[in-house]
Amino acid sequence: MNMTIRQLAETTSDLLYRVRVYDRDLKYSDEIIAMDDTHSALKKAVLHGEGGRHRERAIEKLQQMRRRLLTMMEDLLYTA
Repeated sequence: MNMTIRQLAETTSDLLYRVRVYDRDLKYSDEIIAMDDTHSALKKAVLHGEGGRHRERAIEKLQQMRRRLLTMMEDLLYTA
């Protein structure tokens, strides 16, 4: 379980980086900056947090962030 959570955090981080690189026209720059800050906090909560409901909520937020990043990447690659 812990490895899956770690993988979720790392792949979300990688996807965030890739969206930042592909966003050449700065279409999503404000949202990317906000996600980057949020991701840092969520990653700490998931990997080093206590557990329980707080950890579950952080995992849910990471999954939502990942879905949004995938949508952004699709948009950026479609218009490229």
